[in-house]
Amino acid sequence: MSGGQLTDYHARPQRPPVAGLVNSAGKIASSIGLPRRPALTVQAMERSATKKSGGLTDFGSDSYRSALEPLLYSLEHEAALSQLGRLVFSGMIVAALASRLAVVAWEKENPEKANASIIAPLIIVGMPRTGTTILYEMLAAAPMHRAPLTWECRDYALAHQITDAKEDPRITKLGKNMARMDRLMPGFSSIHYFDPFIPTECVGLTNLDLCSEQYPCLAWAPTYRKFLLNTDFNSAYNWHKRALRYLQAATPGAQWVLKTPMHSAYLGALLDAYPDACLVHTHRDPAKVIASVCSLCATGRRGWSDQLDIDERAVGDLDYIAEVCRRATDFRNRHPEHESRFHDVAFKSFMSDPMAEIDRIFAHFDRPLPADQRAAMQEYLKNRPRTKYGKHRYALEQFNLTETDLRPLFSDYLERFGELT
Repeated sequence: MSGGQLTDYHARPQRPPVAGLVNSAGKIASSIGLPRRPALTVQAMERSATKKSGGLTDFGSDSYRSALEPLLYSLEHEAALSQLGRLVFSGMIVAALASRLAVVAWEKENPEKANASIIAPLIIVGMPRTGTTILYEMLAAAPMHRAPLTWECRDYALAHQITDAKEDPRITKLGKNMARMDRLMPGFSSIHYFDPFIPTECVGLTNLDLCSEQYPCLAWAPTYRKFLLNTDFNSAYNWHKRALRYLQAATPGAQWVLKTPMHSAYLGALLDAYPDACLVHTHRDPAKVIASVCSLCATGRRGWSDQLDIDERAVGDLDYIAEVCRRATDFRNRHPEHESRFHDVAFKSFMSDPMAEIDRIFAHFDRPLPADQRAAMQEYLKNRPRTKYGKHRYALEQFNLTETDLRPLFSDYLERFGELT
């Protein structure tokens, strides 16, 4: 448990007045029989993406449709989206498809760069809420490293157009839009801060194939989540690699640092895509993880829906994280030949002495860590205290869960990695 006053997730959040006006307009339109807009159909998303991209029509393949169909079903029939939520998620999907169009167009014009190597990326895996974000940001702070930035993955077309993102008015506008999004999800920034200039997770890369945990994190989407767990992720990782090649064209020779907890469910496919990858596997007490994850998801979803079935959805989040964790544990147990590719990091150890853990990571993978690169990471940590964006308070009791509910679901994980939790 994290001490202090806890959020009542069963109560509606206080949103800006404009949000209420937009949502009321949507309800009125529905009450008089008008079709909901924007239309959440495959064809509508494709048309809008083509328009956003300036007329591009070549998506490279239709592989994204296998994800788009269950995603749209969840958004239409399960998420209980408000009118504002409908606009936001439609925009997210259209942006992802428009970015895919931009990547394909660039590949046609730059076939050599589109087949460049991605060499030994350093990839953070592990359950969410296990220190992955601050570890990722520290590693990305070293000038010798390259991480995909949020603004690059919100609109891939801009990545090759902008030379000074700090001064570009398009990125300034994006920052203002992101700040508005945060106000619509009160408390979200204290859990998972985002702005245009911080490293973004790999979900922004696999999202080119519309395979991304960001959707069910922000909207109740059990059908789509089931698809994610049952699909072959080789296609998503193909687009992941294509995205990296596209982004690295502007910074050739950089060493990629990457991260998303979602990788834990697909370690085999991840290593098929990047056989020389160095994987940092983070660990924490599952009870702490689940309470924090449920808080993250409940906070995000309250921004886009007024249906607050918090306890039921928390059970769904628990089952998902348990399955992801089970798969990672099973892969590690069945593939001892890959053990050298992994370095395990305990949350408590990392939080007590982050730089010592950084040193151990580099030593394990036999990578040099020059003094100036280490100093850059240390300086970043100095200016990024844990509570910089607010204190995150959470407890299992908020979601009618107990540790007794959790332990059987994580028995294999605790047997293998219990000493690290």
